[in-house]
Amino acid sequence: MKILIIGDIYSSSGRLMVEKYVPKVKELYNINFIVANGENIAHGNGITERYYHFLLDQHVNVVTMGNHTWGNAEIFKFINDAKVLVRPLNYPEGTPGVGYVTVKYNQTTITVFQVMGRTFMNQALDCPFQATEKLLKEVKSDIYICDFHGEATSEKIAYGYHFDGRVNIIVGTHTHVQTNDARVLSNGTMYMTDLGMTGALDGVIGVERDGIIKKFLTGMPVRHNPMESGPKQFCGLVVDIDDKTRKVTKYDIINMVE
Repeated sequence: MKILIIGDIYSSSGRLMVEKYVPKVKELYNINFIVANGENIAHGNGITERYYHFLLDQHVNVVTMGNHTWGNAEIFKFINDAKVLVRPLNYPEGTPGVGYVTVKYNQTTITVFQVMGRTFMNQALDCPFQATEKLLKEVKSDIYICDFHGEATSEKIAYGYHFDGRVNIIVGTHTHVQTNDARVLSNGTMYMTDLGMTGALDGVIGVERDGIIKKFLTGMPVRHNPMESGPKQFCGLVVDIDDKTRKVTKYDIINMVE
């Protein structure tokens, strides 16, 4: 099985790159299953029902979110009906939506879940480690895929080692900067600290750079306007998993720029 995981899709630039490059990557790698992070797809903040269905139309099987899950208020109208939309698992009990989905691909059961880091994230969250332990105990699956949405590289790396051999694929999102540490850990888990962003290349993690530079120079708040012009990037990871052993046999980092 060949799985494509797409990093944070940011605003219209990200949508354009998804529309253009998903078919190319699917054909090039013979992709069977796609996971995409959509928490920034609506003007850089949240998701709408229209863009959720846009991703499904691009053959995305599961959409993950993150700290901007509630960035667009429209989500409250459809999140409980969105069968393959995953918000962080370690939100407090009673939060709308679900933290994982389990789907069938041919004879393979795949569970996709997301946890959010607690370091530097400034949100009231349960422990991502304990939430994952509970999930693994209660939900039986052939393949587990985790989107760890977090700021601190140390937290992500520690999580990767802790669940090495128990979660098949652990990839980070949120920082929007692709890391050069993709590897298969000693017990077989595919790990990468951050997939990188799909969207404008020349902004500051997707935002027009002039405003962000001004913010750092003056300390004053600025509007985060998405960067909609200039070069764009499509970032993610392709992972090959043996259909019989469920072991990772190969991986390819995706970083396409135009």
